[in-house]
Amino acid sequence: MNDTRSLSRLYAYDTWANARVFAACQALDQAQLEAGAPGTYGSIEDTLRHMVGVAHIYSLMLRDLPRDHEAAQDAFYARDLGWHAAHAAELGVAYQGILAAADAAYLDAPLHVPWFDFALTRLDGLLQVLTHSAQHRAQVFSVLGGHGIETPNLDYVELVNEEHAAR
Repeated sequence: MNDTRSLSRLYAYDTWANARVFAACQALDQAQLEAGAPGTYGSIEDTLRHMVGVAHIYSLMLRDLPRDHEAAQDAFYARDLGWHAAHAAELGVAYQGILAAADAAYLDAPLHVPWFDFALTRLDGLLQVLTHSAQHRAQVFSVLGGHGIETPNLDYVELVNEEHAAR
């Protein structure tokens, strides 16, 4: 799958779906955001910050930019969820830029991810960001649904329908 057009559509979906998960969580109070949520990355708040943090780090690695230092990471994760929601949207634009410049050689090139001891390509990294976000969105929505909170439909066709309605 080295069709950057397909990847671009998947990243458009990812950006749209991330916006919906953040919007669904806006109605939660701080206690709900911070409560332990079995099956997630700690709490809902922790999970959303982690989801954006991973997309952020991969965007740096994919653009051959230096990764944030530990102090910068602490400041990154200390920001409120509104900032993380906005940053998720900014990352969507950044990934579209990465894909606009990508060709087969770029996608096939190695991507060094320091916390893995096996080889990845840049394509693997791009796909990891998408699947990682999808996993954490599903976890958050599962917890919300378990508490009786209605969650929006994240099917891809919902995005397509919204796009057609906007025309």
